[in-house]
Amino acid sequence: MNDQAARLRARMQSVLGEAATRESPVGQAKVIAVGSGKGGVGKSNFCVNFGLALARQGVRVLVMDTDVGFANIEVLLNVTPSHSLLDVLSGRRLADIVEHSPYGLSFISGGNGLFDSSALSLEDYRQLLDELRGLCTMYDVVLLDCGAGVNEISHQLIAASDELILVTTPEPTSMTDAYAFMKFLVHRSGLPMTRVVVNRALTFAAAKRSADTLIGVTTRFLDVRIEALGYILEDPAVSEAVMRQVPVIQHAGGSRAASCYLQVAANFVRHDVKTPRVGVSGFFDRLLGSRLRKGGRDSGHSA
Repeated sequence: MNDQAARLRARMQSVLGEAATRESPVGQAKVIAVGSGKGGVGKSNFCVNFGLALARQGVRVLVMDTDVGFANIEVLLNVTPSHSLLDVLSGRRLADIVEHSPYGLSFISGGNGLFDSSALSLEDYRQLLDELRGLCTMYDVVLLDCGAGVNEISHQLIAASDELILVTTPEPTSMTDAYAFMKFLVHRSGLPMTRVVVNRALTFAAAKRSADTLIGVTTRFLDVRIEALGYILEDPAVSEAVMRQVPVIQHAGGSRAASCYLQVAANFVRHDVKTPRVGVSGFFDRLLGSRLRKGGRDSGHSA
């Protein structure tokens, strides 16, 4: 069994080496995980409207719904996906599984078996990486709608991403959960570049106070620097848009919330740091490759 584990590790290194050789650093899509310390803060709504606002800035955006068991993106866009990312393994091309909403935002359903299972074979893994390289040329930003709170799937997705956008509200419980969420990530794998969005704030002043508080305690107690990306004001137009299954920037373009989303997107485009990024296939290298390597270690251990 030790020999089998060694062979598995050698094959994995070969696959990863080929991926690194073929992957060009030019034009890689930036992979951004969108997470929250608790549910009910508007994370999926943020993904949809932020993605559309970025698209209006000329950014090519794809949203990947990775919140297993909660298909929020497709509900908010009123689109029922025909396929998921898992269909790539059965021979579907990338163009077949990308869904296009009437509002110009593309998304992919992650599929229940991809992010909560380590059952992929090396050939499955290689096939998935080969197909996903196309995303690096088709899109500039891939937004991952991660599950709320601390769970192993979200942790792995965030650890493999280029950046984390943490969505919170000014409520004390939401702020506490956001801090606990970051503390968990820091202790488990380290925190990627993180920017905070305060959602459902009554005023910009209240939103800024909340962001400053979260930044302060994170710097002091976790020794990690995070930044504020922007603020979304409380607006009844958001609830109306959700009921109609239409993004608020489409449903009520002149509303306070819509203006806030456009401003947050402008902040992102203006201050986006052009640092080296792993890109989409690099993201899956880290996400899925770590599981295969773990499988190799487990095999060796069981000998």
